[in-house]
Amino acid sequence: MKKGIFVALAALALAVFAVPDAQAWWHKGPDLRLKLSGSTMTISTENGVPTPNTQAGVAYGSGITKGSGSPIFVDRVTYGTAAPDGRCPASRPFGADLTSVLVFTYHDGSIIELFAGEGSFFCTDGVVFDAELQGTVVGGEGRFDGASGTWDGSAEVDGARLTGDVAVDLD
Repeated sequence: MKKGIFVALAALALAVFAVPDAQAWWHKGPDLRLKLSGSTMTISTENGVPTPNTQAGVAYGSGITKGSGSPIFVDRVTYGTAAPDGRCPASRPFGADLTSVLVFTYHDGSIIELFAGEGSFFCTDGVVFDAELQGTVVGGEGRFDGASGTWDGSAEVDGARLTGDVAVDLD
């Protein structure tokens, strides 16, 4: 009996210390998965006149989420001038790169901040905008203090309505 216990303990120690990703077998998918619903507005102007949505600019969004604690969010997007873009489908043939800062605030005051940069872009038909986002977790507060990791997501803006999905993998 004692011999069996020692063999089991040795096997457990080997699994925990010798296998670098031993925890991966139970970790299925992202740590946070959020569905966004909110609104957005473009604030860019030239000489006090609002710029068309297809020209480079800055937009802000905010709203609520479902999933992973249902935080509220705010978003700032800086985007380039839309032009024919090979990454875009025929239904929305114009696009450009974008950057985004997304901040989620939870009921307990915890905050997680995400940055989307290289590889993030939007596609549009001039009315509806679809965005593909990817980036890094740049920090947080409360239970996300010192957080890091990666994330990806997608968003659609139709008029002022903003919807999207975000998946965050924390380190």
